[in-house]
Amino acid sequence: MAPHPEFPAITVYKDVYPGIDLDTRLKDAAKGKVVYITGASRGVGESTVYAYAKAGASGLFITARSANVLASVAESARKISTSVAVEPYGLDITDEKAVGESVKKCIEKFGRIDIVISNAGYMEKWKKIGEANPDEWWKTMTINIRGTFNVVHHTIKHLVAAKGYAVLLSSFGAQARMLGASGYQTSKHAINRFVEFIQVEYGSDGVKVFSVHPGGIVTELALNEPSIVELLQDKVEVASHSIVRLTSGSEDYLSGRFVSCTWDLDELAKRRKEIEEGDLLKNRLDIGSLTDPLQS
Repeated sequence: MAPHPEFPAITVYKDVYPGIDLDTRLKDAAKGKVVYITGASRGVGESTVYAYAKAGASGLFITARSANVLASVAESARKISTSVAVEPYGLDITDEKAVGESVKKCIEKFGRIDIVISNAGYMEKWKKIGEANPDEWWKTMTINIRGTFNVVHHTIKHLVAAKGYAVLLSSFGAQARMLGASGYQTSKHAINRFVEFIQVEYGSDGVKVFSVHPGGIVTELALNEPSIVELLQDKVEVASHSIVRLTSGSEDYLSGRFVSCTWDLDELAKRRKEIEEGDLLKNRLDIGSLTDPLQS
């Protein structure tokens, strides 16, 4: 039996399409919302700040280790929307106590958190396990898993209060087994499962959560592995605009699942019944024909 495919028959976009256009379909999609974003100084995080500002968010609490760069991002966001309040905050998400303090500051500033975007991440230089730098390998795990846990741990009660949204950045790499990528791809696979746990534990409280592949985007993080750069041809806005749509209320049926920001979300919605009845877009062990009894 051939292995089950891991890529759905869904139209893929490399740039903004009508379903995620902030000027039309998603105009005011985040109106009045308070959004907490990590890794907001560049790449997908920076683009997401601008997308929520344009979509009408009232408050943006933006964090990254590069506090000086955040100030510039905040200023750019204010130019996009004169009504949005932006609070930049220097933060290392691996510092659990510092994450807790940042959440307190956000609540003091805005009174609530409606949406959390856990975007900060890291990728080690790709080498086979026996040749890898152990400190680099574990740095990937610490930032991508522990850091994400810290963010969810400290924001989840506020998302319960708001019946809000969490978006955790994953990757199609979570399903791949590329030589040398054991740290990064394992960490992203773990993120997918972590999202499923959030759904199990807090879905009944009204929290919606998604694990997303942002697309193949050239970022400073991706440049850490030159071998994949030629594969990265997607615009960063396909990620940030799709994230706005996922937290707008129209895609709540995808909560607890993996979603690629490059997928046509309108086309995917037409297959909602398949997704829900088959409990698709989740991590699971494929046992294939082993479901059938052994024939003597």
